[in-house]
Amino acid sequence: MRASFTWLPVGCFAAILMLMFVPRDCRAVDSGVYGRAAWRGVLVPGVVVRAYRDGKSGYLTDEVAHSEPTATDGTYRLPLDPGRYTFVARGYKSGGDGRPSSGDFYCYYSGSPVVVPKEGWAPVGFNLVKYTPEVRKKADRASIQGTITFRGEPLEKLYLYLYKDSSGGFRGPGIATLPVGSGGRFRASVTPGEYFIIARKRARGGMYGPVEIGDYFNYYPGNPVEVGEGESVGLSIETVTRISQLEEGGSAIPTVEGRILDGDGSPVENVRVFAYPPGKVRGRPMFFSDPSGPDGRFVLPVPEAGAYSLAARQRFGGPAASGEYHGLYEEGAPVEVGISGPGEEITLKVEKGP
Repeated sequence: MRASFTWLPVGCFAAILMLMFVPRDCRAVDSGVYGRAAWRGVLVPGVVVRAYRDGKSGYLTDEVAHSEPTATDGTYRLPLDPGRYTFVARGYKSGGDGRPSSGDFYCYYSGSPVVVPKEGWAPVGFNLVKYTPEVRKKADRASIQGTITFRGEPLEKLYLYLYKDSSGGFRGPGIATLPVGSGGRFRASVTPGEYFIIARKRARGGMYGPVEIGDYFNYYPGNPVEVGEGESVGLSIETVTRISQLEEGGSAIPTVEGRILDGDGSPVENVRVFAYPPGKVRGRPMFFSDPSGPDGRFVLPVPEAGAYSLAARQRFGGPAASGEYHGLYEEGAPVEVGISGPGEEITLKVEKGP
């Protein structure tokens, strides 16, 4: 069966309105990303955008390519081969690489991984933060503590996630999830070792899911953080918010569309559709949709043509919870997605878990 599709702009996380027209004389370059970098709404020159293979990031990882420093208006262009990439923007006063210094600009792009199409340019904007180094003290046991802020003010009612490595793209629960309480403060005992630390506050509530409009997020610029035996590490983590999810002017991509219905044929709201490799409906999905609307409709961007198995559920990660809607399309049979014309619209049936 062939899925229906339409053409939509590529979604992106923008620091500010960063629409930038791609001139015709630049279209000889097949593909890549472009955009702007800003700090608290002010465009920032001299920032270098670095591309990593999906699932890898940080100053300890070999990059695939990097841009020229952003111009005086904060703009950049980075040609890349088609594929999936993680992006980091760094503006170091020293002009070098490695771990940032106090006051250096940094941003891990929360929309990663980004799919660069075979032909065209995807918009990727960076909402920068300034790095504050950790404070280390001797203690009875290894621990991390600190505060989380947004534009200098404490941010409350969010979660801090600890991961041992970057291979999973920082999706799911990691090895520990810490609630952040009054005044944006947190404290937790940990086993000595290295940790990647992510802060998230979801506007929809809950602990898991992609970063969406209105969410607060940040990847600590000093990642990975090493915690020694008998050491307390103090962190100051500034978050940014996702301003827009879709931008005009990006490359168009095909999408699978349809409706989520329950066993009685009624539309089901707030269910996502996930695309997996054929017959492998488990683990990390390749692509996923926004939650279905009140009419049960969903739109699943699929930038790479091919065959996919589709699944639906309300939450990310782990087995389906009691009472959670979930389901497989055609019992996991692969669906062909391409550009060969509209096909039959997909209806995906779901049921509640026991």
